[in-house]
This record gives sequence, C-alpha cells and structure tokens, in this order.
Amino acid sequence: MFRPRSGYLTSVLAATLLMSGCSLLDTRSDSNIEVSGEALYRERIMLPPDSTLEIRLEDVSRADAPASMLSQQLVPNPGTPPYAFSFQVDPEHFKPNHRYSLRANIRQGNRLLFTTDTVYAVTPEQNQGHTLIMKRVQQEPEQPNATLTNTYWKLVQLNDETIKVAEGEREPHLILKANNRAQGFSGCNQFMGQYQATAKTLSFGPIAGTLRACVPAVSYETPYLKLLHGELEWSVAGEQLQLRNTTSGSEAKFKAVYLQ
Repeated sequence: MFRPRSGYLTSVLAATLLMSGCSLLDTRSDSNIEVSGEALYRERIMLPPDSTLEIRLEDVSRADAPASMLSQQLVPNPGTPPYAFSFQVDPEHFKPNHRYSLRANIRQGNRLLFTTDTVYAVTPEQNQGHTLIMKRVQQEPEQPNATLTNTYWKLVQLNDETIKVAEGEREPHLILKANNRAQGFSGCNQFMGQYQATAKTLSFGPIAGTLRACVPAVSYETPYLKLLHGELEWSVAGEQLQLRNTTSGSEAKFKAVYLQ
C-alpha cells in the first residue's frame, strides 16, 4: 500500500477546493500524483445522520480476485453532495500494466445506501477529471414481525441446546391464543393453561399437562416447562420469539411456523 503525503488524507473533504466539481489528475512539483474529484448522487434526499461516505482508490488488475485498496477516505456525516475528495499518490505505487479505479459508497452502519456501479479508471499519464456518480441501493422491505398471539411457535433453542427432532416426531411448540389460553407440546407431553401478557412481559397461570413417560426421556422437556414458571421477558423480531425467565435467567428461542 502506498504512503500518502503526510497530513493530506486527514482532510477528508477538501473544503479548501474553491471550485467544487473541478477535479484534476496531475503531477505536482514534489512528484506526487494527485487524484481528486467529487462524488455525488442525484436523488433529492437527505442522508441519515449516522451515515458515512467512503472513497476508495483500488487496484482492479485481477479479474478473478477482489480489488486491493491503495487508499481510503472516510467521511462521517458527509451532509449533502457533491463531496470533494483528493489523494496524493507516489508514482512508484502505480505499477506497469496494472489497472486502477475509484469507488464511492455511502453506508448507514452495515447497510449500503449508495454505491458507484461504473468503473472510474485512474491513469497517471492522463490529466482528467473524476466525477463519481453513486446509485441508490434498493432495500428489501423489512419483514414484519409475527404476532405473539395466535402464532404456532416452534421451539428451536433452549439455553445452549439446539432442539433437534427426529423425522416423524412431534416438535415442541407453544401457542398463545387471543383468549389468554396457552397450549403446547414439551417433547413428550401436551400442556395447557392460562397466561397474561404485557408489552414486555409474559406470565403463565397453573399449567396442566399429560403424564406420559417417554423412553428414552426427552432432555429438554423438564427445563422447557420450568422456563414457563414465573415472569418472562419476551420479544419478537421478524419470525423469531425470544423468552427469558427473569428469575432463573434461562432462555428459549422459537420460530414462527405457518401451517398450510
């Protein structure tokens, strides 16, 4: 990776560029090559306050391998476009017969909002401007949360144990009906009872169940039933329900199953 001129990359957005949009690729008297320009998107929308602009100078010579980054500029909360950028590059870092390009991205955390989809070639022998046009990334619609009640919740994890059920066997589950009645299957026995729910907590009344003795015994049945005693914290994210017993600290994860 080349060594940029000291202190230059710390000025990520070159506010001192008096002519926004006027970009140059030239050789200075100190023999460094300046790669500069602007990045922008054309949509008339504001960025989230926690977004970050990234400008990368990359070696894209190998078609069968990811591009290698020569230098990078990161700009937290970049504001509105256009965004000026500039790199100082030692000519020795441009290798003969290699190809170089610029890339621009805007992210909100791990979520990609805008990115360039065109190769913006950098050629040290030519004086040319660089205007990087970013395109908006279409986001998949967020999956709505399943409802706590009237959903068949399949038990998939209990504390550190992943629940595995042999083919053809009944799976442990929980159903909370809208009339405050609960029912389910704990791995060997069926159970039923009443429950009360708030926006964050869940508690069960007396739970009755069958008294079958399964051979071999189901390892998770007893801890699953103990989990349902006392107050529980609950949360639903997408199609996953998580329960945590506030007294014992035991936890369980369930997956919503939609019967055909």
